Amino acid sequence: AAGEAQAFEVVDEGGELVRVRFHEFLQNYSEIVNEQTMADGNDMADEDEDPTQRQYYPYLEQAGQLARRQLKSGSSASPDEDDEDEEEAEMSPFSSTLCVNYRHLHSYDPDLAEAIEGEYVRFEPYLRRAAKEFVLGCHPALDRANNNAGGTMKEYNVVTSYFVALYNCSTVLPVRALRTGTIGRFSAISGTVTRASDVRPELLVGSFRCKKCGLVAPDVPQQYHLTRPPLCRNPRCQNRASGEFRLEIGLGGRDGDGDAGDAGPGGGGGGGSEFVDWQRLRVQENADEIPPGSMPRTVDVVVRNEMVERAKAGDRVVLTGSLVVVPDGSALARA
Repeated sequence: AAGEAQAFEVVDEGGELVRVRFHEFLQNYSEIVNEQTMADGNDMADEDEDPTQRQYYPYLEQAGQLARRQLKSGSSASPDEDDEDEEEAEMSPFSSTLCVNYRHLHSYDPDLAEAIEGEYVRFEPYLRRAAKEFVLGCHPALDRANNNAGGTMKEYNVVTSYFVALYNCSTVLPVRALRTGTIGRFSAISGTVTRASDVRPELLVGSFRCKKCGLVAPDVPQQYHLTRPPLCRNPRCQNRASGEFRLEIGLGGRDGDGDAGDAGPGGGGGGGSEFVDWQRLRVQENADEIPPGSMPRTVDVVVRNEMVERAKAGDRVVLTGSLVVVPDGSALARA
C-alpha cells in the first residue's frame, strides 16, 4: 500500500537540478571589491594609501541580514544600543526576500540562467526552495526557532517562506512588445502604474485533508484559482470528490499517521497551507513608447509578498517576472 501511495508523487528532475545549482550559486558566488582603508577617527582616507581588495559574497551577506532582522525583531532594544542596531531589530520590508542580480547568475552559470529565463514559471518554486535551504543552512538558529514547540515564533518573528526577486534583466520590454513568445519566460517590462488594488491574502500552496479518511495531501500548488487534490493519496480511500477535501489553515499540518508531509516544490515540509499578500497593479505603457495615433496599452500585474504597497499610481517602474494567461471566469460564465 505504501508503494501505491508513493506512485502519486512526481519528481521534476529538471527542477531538482535547478534547485541544486541555484543553491550552489548562492553559496559560492563572490566578487572582488575595493576597500579604502579608513583612518581611525577620520571620515577621509589617506590619499596615498592604495585601496585594499577583498572577496565579497553578496548573497551570504544578504542571508546574514535576513537572519539578524528576524531574530532581533521580537527582542526589546535597550537604550544603550546604537540607532543602527535598533533599526536592524525591526522587521525590514525585505525580511524574507532574497534579491538576486540576474547578471550575477548569468556570469556564474550561463546554462542555469538560460534555463530559468526559458521556463521561469516552472522553476520559480524550486528557486524559492533553494533560497529557503540556503538561508536556513547558513543560519540554523532560524530553523530551530521555527520548529521550537515552546512558542519562540511569538518571541522571534521568524518567517517560514522565502522568495527570490530577480532583477537587472538584460532586456527590458515595453508593454506593447508582450507576445505569446514571452508566456512562461522570465522577462522585464517598463511602464507607468495607473491603478493599485487593495492588498489581499492569496493561497499559494495548500494542504487539504480528506474528509473520508483524514489523510492530508500537503503542498498542493494553486493554479491561479482554488485547486484541490484530484484524488486522495490513500489507496484504500480513492476519494475523487473535490468537495470532500478540507483546507488546512494552520501551518505545520501533519498527515493521518502523525508524520510531516513530504516537501513539495514549494519547499514546505510541514504540510501546512501557505498564504501570501498580493496586490494587482494596472500598468500602462510609457508615454514616450506609444506610437503616433495609437491608444496606450495596459497590462495587469500581480505582485506578491513583500512587493506589495511598493508602487503607487503615477510611478514609472520596471517589473520583472513572467507573463501568464489566466482565464476570465466571468467572461466564460457569460458565454
